[in-house]
Amino acid sequence: MIFSGAEIRNSVLGVWYLFKGDPEGLRGFDASIAGFWRSFLLVVLIAAPYLLITSAQVDVYLEEMVDVPEGGVDLSLVATLLMLALNWFAFPLVLAILAAPLGIGQKFVQYIVVRNWVEMVAIVPLAFAALIYKAGIFNSEAFAFVTLFATGMTFFLRFRAAHITFESGIAFAAGIVAFDTMLSIVLEMLAARIFVGG
Repeated sequence: MIFSGAEIRNSVLGVWYLFKGDPEGLRGFDASIAGFWRSFLLVVLIAAPYLLITSAQVDVYLEEMVDVPEGGVDLSLVATLLMLALNWFAFPLVLAILAAPLGIGQKFVQYIVVRNWVEMVAIVPLAFAALIYKAGIFNSEAFAFVTLFATGMTFFLRFRAAHITFESGIAFAAGIVAFDTMLSIVLEMLAARIFVGG
């Protein structure tokens, strides 16, 4: 098993404590070099929920479009997983380059570990909503509402992670989250142009 039961339990509890604003939550994460590299393997666990969420979002998009493109919108499995990989690895890579100039070099490893586990926890409500929508229990409006709420909670968790891990001011933590989000949006737009067209 990639992750022990204890590591999963401690990390999820760590996210919960950070959500509450308790710095003790940082103790729940393995911020060693081994824990750092292992945290990237969470992408394996995130892949299936990510595929489900993306599929549901495409369904909603097509449902609400007036003029559906000829042939519809077809995101292949490979394209979707490549988009996930871009989102998962690009920000840590860019932040590693900027860590020294920003003065966060000593906290970089710990922050990325925390961020990766935050993303793992944050995807759960989105995946659940997507599953309910795909099952026909949620309509597109309900799915959109839950998605909006879950996205807001994700931003909040990301903010808490940056604010507490870096022991920074609100503006700096918010800037880290904004940069993470904007980079993700740009990469997804580029990927959409390549794989979907437009």
